Amino acid sequence: MFSVTLFYSCKEDKRELDNVFYAFNNCVRTLPNAPEGFEAQAALIKDLGFDGMAGHGEENYFELRAAMDKVDLEMPEIYIPIHIIDGEISWHERLEDVLTDSKDRELLVALHLHARDYAGTQEEGDRIFADGIQKLADFAAPLNIGIAIYPHVNFYCETVQHGVDLAKMVNRDNVGSIFTLCHFLKVEGEEGWQEKVINALPWFFGVAINGADSGDTKNMGWDRLIRPLGEGSFDTYELVRLLKDNGYDGKFGLQCYNIDQDCEIALQTSIDTWRIYQARYKDVK
Repeated sequence: MFSVTLFYSCKEDKRELDNVFYAFNNCVRTLPNAPEGFEAQAALIKDLGFDGMAGHGEENYFELRAAMDKVDLEMPEIYIPIHIIDGEISWHERLEDVLTDSKDRELLVALHLHARDYAGTQEEGDRIFADGIQKLADFAAPLNIGIAIYPHVNFYCETVQHGVDLAKMVNRDNVGSIFTLCHFLKVEGEEGWQEKVINALPWFFGVAINGADSGDTKNMGWDRLIRPLGEGSFDTYELVRLLKDNGYDGKFGLQCYNIDQDCEIALQTSIDTWRIYQARYKDVK
């Protein structure tokens, strides 16, 4: 069974923000002055002190994994698309090879879902996706690999509740959902975010965080919704604190898509902010 703790318990005698904190793969692909080549990218993430870096798709998985292994950098998550095509579930022909290679390496597969023909017929689309994800989860379970649905604006699954509903339909211990702060703010807005997070928390296998602004977030551009951690008026620390206080022991990933800052500076700001979060959390009595 995939080893993520999803129960509500907060040890009062050990207040530590000790969750895995890793960089999304877009942190080294979409920012100015990002290093070129997998080895340089892995080395930067390792040197800055992140606990790992995500993979991105199946095409370059083996080359990226080899470069990360070279510097002893973990791959906590990989971002993978699945589709409904002509009424059938479809994923990359090498996905099972990727999973087999990741046996017992604590990998979380973040699935983003695509089904243009089912946008208005979600009941049928959900059924097809749930059946397909069941098969994928059953293949992944003996490998100790988790599967999590990644809500994304303008994709088939956009909301926290839809991600949770699909995970419930799949009904496998190694299947959950991911909370993605920037997409949540864009699609659902920030009103009532605390209640939505608490209600969905037992299903979260991963949480994607970043700096962001508060306000009318549905009408904001990505330049305001995806910023280095520590920037913006939205209280990302409060999100982290709320999750941790209510028993979240899963992974936190740093979202960096298209931040218009020097790559190393933006990442250094973010990891420094995470260390500040850890100190703040530990110091609360």
